[in-house]
Amino acid sequence: MAEDESDQQALRAAEQEIHQLRVTIAALREQIEQAHYDKDRAVQQAVARSSAEISQLKSAMQALRDKLEETRIAKQEQAQAMVRDLSSEVVQLKGTAATLRERIEQLSAQSAQRIDDLQKSHNDEIRHLQGTITALRERLEVEATPARSSGA
Repeated sequence: MAEDESDQQALRAAEQEIHQLRVTIAALREQIEQAHYDKDRAVQQAVARSSAEISQLKSAMQALRDKLEETRIAKQEQAQAMVRDLSSEVVQLKGTAATLRERIEQLSAQSAQRIDDLQKSHNDEIRHLQGTITALRERLEVEATPARSSGA
């Protein structure tokens, strides 16, 4: 009988342990299901936020493309206007450049003539000075020659 009682106690203990394990398993299943639910909900929220953000980014991107196109067109029109405005200025500057070239050629010719005249004048002056030097040398030699004769 003692064995029966101890077997029954062991059986009751095992049944209690099985019951507790079943309760634990049920609690763990609930936690796992809750975790799956929470995870699915978080994924759905993330997808919804991402979709909203993607939509917002697409709208912003389209607005930027539109603005870029408007800016490009405005710059293109501005460039064309500048080309038109500058065309007449280019013509005027070409005329001014031609006039300045002619004036430079005139001044260059005048300068060349003046340089030639100055060179000729300079050469004449050098010849005159060389003649003067030669005459003075000869005079010194003539004056020095009697002094040598009387001194010798």
